[in-house]
Amino acid sequence: MKRYVKCTVAVELRSQLVCGFKARRLARHDITDFKPVLERASLGRGVVIVADKGYDAEHAHAYVRETLGGYAVIPPRHTNVPVWRTRGTYRKEMKRGYPEALYHQQNKDETVFSVVKRLMREHLSSRLVRMQNRELALRLIAYNAHRLANIT
Repeated sequence: MKRYVKCTVAVELRSQLVCGFKARRLARHDITDFKPVLERASLGRGVVIVADKGYDAEHAHAYVRETLGGYAVIPPRHTNVPVWRTRGTYRKEMKRGYPEALYHQQNKDETVFSVVKRLMREHLSSRLVRMQNRELALRLIAYNAHRLANIT
């Protein structure tokens, strides 16, 4: 069995800077890292969160709406299930429709991962989990520095 580090990031979409991240060694569902990553990103009120279908849960929508005071664009996982069978107010709202142009901004997350892997190699050289997390953090900090240097 191959081991890998799963990284969940919060990216500011205009500047494509990494605001927060969480590295995990074990394979877990995406939703477990949703709230910790957003807490580390320390986002202000009125923020718009764009995520993929892996983060579709009522408590994720409720956290963004009620705690952060923002709006979450997370498409529903099961598109063939009718709205009346979907649970949750916010999930039903997403099922009825969401701004697709805004959702396609989510591709910038994948762009950040691509640039980090292209500039700073794809593999982590550390063996210990603690050191892998630090190496990943340093790569993301270096990416932010690289991005800031090229923006201005």
